[in-house]
Amino acid sequence: MEEVCRGMQTYAGISVVNALPGWYGSSMAIDLKVEVKVSETEYCESQDILIDTIIQFFRQKYNLPCMKAEINSEIPPKGGLKSSSAVSTALIAEIMRRYKIKDVDPPKLSAILSLKAGVSYTGAYDDATSSYYGGVTFTFNKEFQLIEIKEPPDISVVLLPRGNRQVKIDLNHLKRYAGLFQEIFNVARKDIITGMRLNGIAMAEILGYDTSPIKQALKGGALASGISGNGPSIFAVTKPGDEGKVIDIFSNFGEVLVTRVVEPRSLE
Repeated sequence: MEEVCRGMQTYAGISVVNALPGWYGSSMAIDLKVEVKVSETEYCESQDILIDTIIQFFRQKYNLPCMKAEINSEIPPKGGLKSSSAVSTALIAEIMRRYKIKDVDPPKLSAILSLKAGVSYTGAYDDATSSYYGGVTFTFNKEFQLIEIKEPPDISVVLLPRGNRQVKIDLNHLKRYAGLFQEIFNVARKDIITGMRLNGIAMAEILGYDTSPIKQALKGGALASGISGNGPSIFAVTKPGDEGKVIDIFSNFGEVLVTRVVEPRSLE
C-alpha cells in the first residue's frame, strides 16, 4: 500500500481569524504539503526545539527509541503559513502510525507541545486542526476546543510568501482588540470570506505591515486579502479563474505562489 512507503502528510494554512487577540481562531487548509517520516537511530541528536520536544514526549510516555525526523515541506517557513503546525501534526501522526499508538489527539498534542517548546503564543490549535483535518476549522484555543469544521469556499489562493518576520508581537496590545476579533470570529462562522477580509486587513494594520499589496489586491478583484497569521506572508483569495490580476499585482512585491483549498477529511 502507498502508506507503507510514504510518511504522514499535513497542510499549510491561511488565517481566517487570528486567535491571538481573543483565543478564538480559524484557519483554512491550503494545498501546500508537509510530509514527515521517522526512523530509529542509535543516538538522540537534536534537530529542532519543537521536533525534539515531540520526540522526547513519545520516548518518555511510550518508552520509544531515539528517532530522527525526515521532513519534506512545500511550505515557505516562518511566514505565517502554519508550517510549524503542519510539521508537528505530521510528526505526531507519523509516530503514532509507526508505533500503533491510538490514545493521542494529534492537533491537541501539537498545541500543547508547541506551547511547551515556546514556539507559539496560544498553541495554534486552530492551525493544527486545519493542517491535520483540512477544511476550515473554528477553535477556542484556550481550552483546545474544536468548535466546528466547515467545507472551504470554492476559491483560488494567491500567496505572497515572506519569511523571517520583522515586526514585534505585543500580546498585551493585541489583547485590547479581543472583542473585535471575537466579533470577526462570529462573522466568519456565517461568512468565511467576509471574516477573512476583516481579519486580514485588521491584523495588517494592528501589526504595522505595509498594506499596499492587500489594498491593491482587493481593488484588483480579490474576494479577501490580508496578513496570514502574524505575517509577514500575504494572501488573497479569488474566484477560480480570476487569479490573473492579483498575480500581476503581487508580482510587483515578490515571488508569487498560487494554490487551492483543501477539503476536510473524515474525522474517523
